[in-house]
Amino acid sequence: MAIPSALLRRFYVGKSLRPRENGIEFQLANHIAPTTILTLGPVEVDGELFAPDQIIVQASKSRPASAIREQAPLFLPMGKVITLTIPQLHLKPGRHQVIVHALTKEVGPVSIEFDDTLVSP
Repeated sequence: MAIPSALLRRFYVGKSLRPRENGIEFQLANHIAPTTILTLGPVEVDGELFAPDQIIVQASKSRPASAIREQAPLFLPMGKVITLTIPQLHLKPGRHQVIVHALTKEVGPVSIEFDDTLVSP
């Protein structure tokens, strides 16, 4: 079952793309339906790929995205917000395109695409 990209875009928390001392972060929030993430990543930022072991996911606890797998999925109930951090990625202020790839139990592969403007701290 394919989910329209406009609907998937609703997972992105607008204006949450922020610089951090150790890289960048942004938030995803589940506003669609309870979802079980079996794999998270890669993440593309302006066409550059970041593997799951380069992404930190903060949900109830912090863990690398590579730790999310079928045997240890990440369940996202309605309203749940998670923060993704890509350490060592330093972006210039301005508009950036991000694509988060994931595999869900409910619908299979999904790509959450969004553009946002990074503002200087």
